[in-house]
Amino acid sequence: MNKAENQFKIAELIALHLTGGLNEDQEAFLNKWISSNERNADLFNRITDAASLAEALQELQEIDTESGLANVKQRIAEERIIQYRPVVKLWRRIAAAASILLFLSAGGYFIWHKNETTTTSFIAKNDILPGGNKAILTLANGKKISLTDAKNGQIAQQSGVQVNKTNNGQLVYIVNSASGPAVSNGKTAEVAYNTIETPRGGQYQVVLPDGSKVWLNAASSITYPLVFNKNDRTVKISGEAYFEVIHHAEAPFKVETKTQTIEDVGTHFDVNAYNDEPAIKTTLLEGVVKVNGVTLKPGQQAISTNNNAIKVADADLEATIAWKNAMFRFDSEKLGTIMRQVARWYDVEVTYEDESLKDKSFGAVTTRFANASQLLHKLELTGVAKFRIEGKKIIVTENTK
Repeated sequence: MNKAENQFKIAELIALHLTGGLNEDQEAFLNKWISSNERNADLFNRITDAASLAEALQELQEIDTESGLANVKQRIAEERIIQYRPVVKLWRRIAAAASILLFLSAGGYFIWHKNETTTTSFIAKNDILPGGNKAILTLANGKKISLTDAKNGQIAQQSGVQVNKTNNGQLVYIVNSASGPAVSNGKTAEVAYNTIETPRGGQYQVVLPDGSKVWLNAASSITYPLVFNKNDRTVKISGEAYFEVIHHAEAPFKVETKTQTIEDVGTHFDVNAYNDEPAIKTTLLEGVVKVNGVTLKPGQQAISTNNNAIKVADADLEATIAWKNAMFRFDSEKLGTIMRQVARWYDVEVTYEDESLKDKSFGAVTTRFANASQLLHKLELTGVAKFRIEGKKIIVTENTK
């Protein structure tokens, strides 16, 4: 693939990403491109910013255009998306238009050249890089393997099960023997377990021995059998995980957290079970799950606190799984909740000069692969709070202007 083809491929993937149309291979390709260097991450972040898009379109007015670019500009003007309005529903059209515009011109980079020097200078002096694919795998025998450092290919062999690391940051289990636990002398052998843990500033994907897929967010873990029992598939998690479960009618898939047991019959769902969050939330995207016996419909969320009582509410699905799609998406979210996510992903400490700021509501949309300064800048645009970075600490202050 030559340079021009690659640019248009990235443009297409960015548009698909923001409209929810990426398949797994496309998502992996785009994430690899974003995380390959700071310039790509910065560019992606700017593409998804409506205010920056408006500025870019204004600059394009001063440039002689040929047929393709002129037609795109006309379509955007007709759809009235050049004016910045902080409405989430507009982001899909904005992102698609921005990506097309960006890569039709000057190799995709001239639009942002005007601000490049200032941005680079700030990052070099005082900024924090985003997280990435980092995790530790603990085998059944207690051996620990850094998935961050391990080479692609087979990294372990356990009881007839091969463990492979792929080139797109995924761990895949391949069962070479018959399914079900090993049997010795007519008795069922002790079940062996593996655990994957992501640090603060880490994330990882795993394909479990039954083919089910799991995405782990930062500071999370999942423990699972090396080979699932024929009648039961139970895993335990802490932190946050997104599941795409393979259906087996005779062996329901179960997820255990501190206060919830989620039973699935073939579906997509997200579980947020961080210890520093006030509640554990299970959100159903498609299919059917039961949470402590309560059945959820797609679009619903089961919320429980330490008393194990379940409350069912409608969920903001885009915001819930934004992390899995490499995005931050906050819609009238309390700053305290936002900054807990920021602290986990950027592996930083957050302090407040005024604790009441935690209850202020904010909105923002940006890539998770942007440096911390870019997200904080978006939050500052609300005029409610200001942020400064000191080493690995983010300090939140009231905006007195």
